[in-house]
Amino acid sequence: MRLLPEARNSRFLAVVLLLIVVMIGYVVGVHWWFVAPHLAIADQMHDLAEQQQRFRQMAGQRTEIEKRLTEVRTFEQNNQAFLTDADSNSAFSDLTQRLKQAIGARVKDENRCSIVSNSNFKGGDEELYQRVTIQVRMRCDLEPLAGIFYELENGNPYLFIEQISIYRQQGGYVPPGGKPAPPSALDIRFNLSGYLRKPGKSA
Repeated sequence: MRLLPEARNSRFLAVVLLLIVVMIGYVVGVHWWFVAPHLAIADQMHDLAEQQQRFRQMAGQRTEIEKRLTEVRTFEQNNQAFLTDADSNSAFSDLTQRLKQAIGARVKDENRCSIVSNSNFKGGDEELYQRVTIQVRMRCDLEPLAGIFYELENGNPYLFIEQISIYRQQGGYVPPGGKPAPPSALDIRFNLSGYLRKPGKSA
């Protein structure tokens, strides 16, 4: 006996509904509670396997990394850009001595250029390395001054001249036994700085 079209449609609809119910039951009852957690665990295991592989590669490069670190430390120890003093107090004296040496190398006549005063300066912004600064006041002709600055800033260790102020020298009191400054002398004030091979606060 042939099935009627209505019977065929009803059976097809029943099959479709049954499939929908089975899929909903699978998603709610099986996938959500059993399959999804296992998939999440599988993803985590895959990520851990990749991390383990990267760590193995890094461990294999340990010898090369240690060699490079040794080279960097050796370079830092031999780097002449830093002041060689052990602390800031001795570095202050060192900067003053280097300034006097630069003046002596560029000026033959002490009357043309001399240090009036110098003092230690503590403060300023935090930096990667400890900065040592002296505040200097000089009476000096302009021509030798340029050579002195060149001498200081183009040698080792690296020194930096900042906050330069130049005034026309005014006649003033000369202490007993002192020599009056020549008319061409200028009143020059600046900061002279260098760095110790020690980490600063910002490090």
